[in-house]
Amino acid sequence: SMIAKVITFGNTRNEAISKMKRALEEVVIEGIETNRDFLFDIIKDPNFIRGKFDTSFIKNKLKQ
Repeated sequence: SMIAKVITFGNTRNEAISKMKRALEEVVIEGIETNRDFLFDIIKDPNFIRGKFDTSFIKNKLKQ
């Protein structure tokens, strides 16, 4: 089940991504496993940053 939803926005894509990185750095959830590290991998991916991805992006990330 989803326990939280974090949404960021900015004047540019890079600004929104930067805000999301900071939000993920500051989040603390104890007692359960989360996908925080996976989300970090996504927002640091050069193709994601450039907006060059399609519907297979997550499937391909999971294979890595």
